[in-house]
Amino acid sequence: MLDATDACLEVRNLVVEFPNRHGTVTALNDVSLQIRPGEILGVVGESGAGKSMTGLAIQGLLERPGHIASGEVWLSGRRIDKLTDRQMEQIRGREIGAIFQDPLTSLNPLFTVGAQLVETIRQHIPQMGKQAARDRAIGLLQEVGIPGATERVDHYPHQFSGGMRQRVVIALALAANPKLIIADEPTTALDVSIQAQITGLLRRLCKEHGTAVMLVTHDMGVIAETADRIAVMYAGRLIEIGPVETVLKSPAHPYTKGLMASIPALGARVAHLHQIDGAMPRLNAIPPGCAFNPRCTMSGPRCRRDRPDLAPTGTGLAACWLHDGGVA
Repeated sequence: MLDATDACLEVRNLVVEFPNRHGTVTALNDVSLQIRPGEILGVVGESGAGKSMTGLAIQGLLERPGHIASGEVWLSGRRIDKLTDRQMEQIRGREIGAIFQDPLTSLNPLFTVGAQLVETIRQHIPQMGKQAARDRAIGLLQEVGIPGATERVDHYPHQFSGGMRQRVVIALALAANPKLIIADEPTTALDVSIQAQITGLLRRLCKEHGTAVMLVTHDMGVIAETADRIAVMYAGRLIEIGPVETVLKSPAHPYTKGLMASIPALGARVAHLHQIDGAMPRLNAIPPGCAFNPRCTMSGPRCRRDRPDLAPTGTGLAACWLHDGGVA
């Protein structure tokens, strides 16, 4: 793990619960991660793994009755998980920016993109005048690569392509120079060539502004092109984390190995693509021991009995008994 003094974001042993009439569902179980300024952490896993839930918990956007049952969230040395809703409203946008999957859900079709940018800028930087905010809005559009920004600032969202709308959303996320951006599947709705442009833009802006980025995605190709480190989630837990090159080339957890084996090699001719048998367990029916053990071809009695914690595996960490003397 990183030195806590270097971290922009630090999540410590986060547990998120959703009480219901049948009991309590644990959506996140003991999640810990850190992101440095200027670093992109890619968070991957199947649907239901807990990726988006982690981002919502960090932003204080959990839908009730969901709540943080235990653990801590620190942003630049300040604990934020205990703040009130009113206090978190001052954090969101100003210190934590957000980029979502579908830009149309983030942009109001009734207002020009310039009006939305100006409103966001003045909301978080109230001392800035309207003309100065408009000039900054144009500058942000230019920075994210929208041609003719001086004219386009007065256009409506429907007048932009999908890729250009996503650039506007990135501009909105950067409007108040946040310390952290949580990007939740920001390229899923885009074609491959536009994906590459958006991920390249995100990486460049992250380095130039020194902004920490939590990139939530299921696309290993996006992770390989964009992230500095990878965090792999399964059934609400973090099961592997490490440098992008290490995790992609030498995955330590059987689940990560399965994800990597599911990606077809360029130029390879195969009759069938590899797949991980079975499905992720429901959060109210997670098996004892390692949650992945029913789907793992290498599981043993210990895997079915005891839950492994993250442990060092070279340059990364993995929650797997196979790294404890190789005996599961």
